[in-house]
Amino acid sequence: MPRKDITVLIVDDAADTRSSIRRLLGLSGGMEVVGEAANAAEALEKIGQLSPQVVLMDVNMPGMDGITATAKVNSTYPDTAVIVMSVQGEIEYLRKAMMAGAKDYLVKPFGVDELVDGIQKVWARELERRAQFSASTGLEKTPGQVVAVFSPKGGVGKTTLAVNVAAALVSEHKAKVCLVDLSLQFGDVCVFLSLVPRRTMSDLVSESTLDAGTIASYLIPHSSGIKVLPAPLSPEYAEYVVPEHVTRILALCRTMFDYVVLDMPASFDEVTLAALDAADKVFLLGNMDMASLKNMKVALELMGRLAYSSDKIVLILNQAGYDYGIRFADLEGALARKVDFYIHHEDIPAMLAANRGVPLVLNQPDNKLAKRFRELVNEHLMPKRRKEGAVGLWRRR
Repeated sequence: MPRKDITVLIVDDAADTRSSIRRLLGLSGGMEVVGEAANAAEALEKIGQLSPQVVLMDVNMPGMDGITATAKVNSTYPDTAVIVMSVQGEIEYLRKAMMAGAKDYLVKPFGVDELVDGIQKVWARELERRAQFSASTGLEKTPGQVVAVFSPKGGVGKTTLAVNVAAALVSEHKAKVCLVDLSLQFGDVCVFLSLVPRRTMSDLVSESTLDAGTIASYLIPHSSGIKVLPAPLSPEYAEYVVPEHVTRILALCRTMFDYVVLDMPASFDEVTLAALDAADKVFLLGNMDMASLKNMKVALELMGRLAYSSDKIVLILNQAGYDYGIRFADLEGALARKVDFYIHHEDIPAMLAANRGVPLVLNQPDNKLAKRFRELVNEHLMPKRRKEGAVGLWRRR
């Protein structure tokens, strides 16, 4: 049987360069150029349309640069291998490319032998990796879901929700769960789980190689079965974590876990946006106070401009009740969408559980709040369940 050609997409803002690379690949058998793109946005669109096996990605392009684009390809199209091309041969560029998920790095100008050899070796390694993975699992693994627990306002119970969602997934559904503390300056996940971190995300991103094995060595096991990737120990270390790191880490964690739960900061910085982009579900949490509702409305408008689908966002109202002077219908009207889930928060049980370092769903499984956390997981994260929106005391009344 004849060998199947390796399909290649060329991404470079210079038409002459794209033509030259196409000509070089034409000199060698076993390569098929399926398309070209002049910028990163066009490249991402064509990858979705053409499904190339290998992408040749230039670093310096207008708009989104090649490193950022590589990270997006790696998280969105994990079956596509990216080779980064650049006129810069410095080690820092190579390191950034590898951290973003590039499989190789070619310095321009390169000859036909170097180009073809690079593509063939990258694709051979990719086929070997897939074969080893299939042999170890016995079947093709479905990538895990990334669930971002986010609020544009602090103090609304975000960490409590993230910890208990992770615990419910582990205890009720026997899922493999990684809980990532992305509140990089003041993360509290380890406090809520009574864990003492020694190595954190800021140490992880300083590694020369960022792969699944490296990430696994930084995860702290909790007695419940949750694996935790801690936030940095001090606020000044947060700056070492950049969007490309987050995109790469989440893409790898998908291959290692059934669910990756993110405890997010109450801000819209570049790291936050990278995580929200990568998430399959965003649990958008707010309280029944005007400041929280205003921020939720702003967050929903921004997510709309980012083209997030309505199915991606699960709008959750915490501390729900009639005692705050706001009618439920008026609240939904102001937010211009239905509330998907409500929680009547019980402060004392939640605080006691946090102080003991044990999630409420494990510490007091029969507590009403613990049951509500499990219902949230069942309704919005479990497959093949019909979603009926927010149901409860208000709607029955």
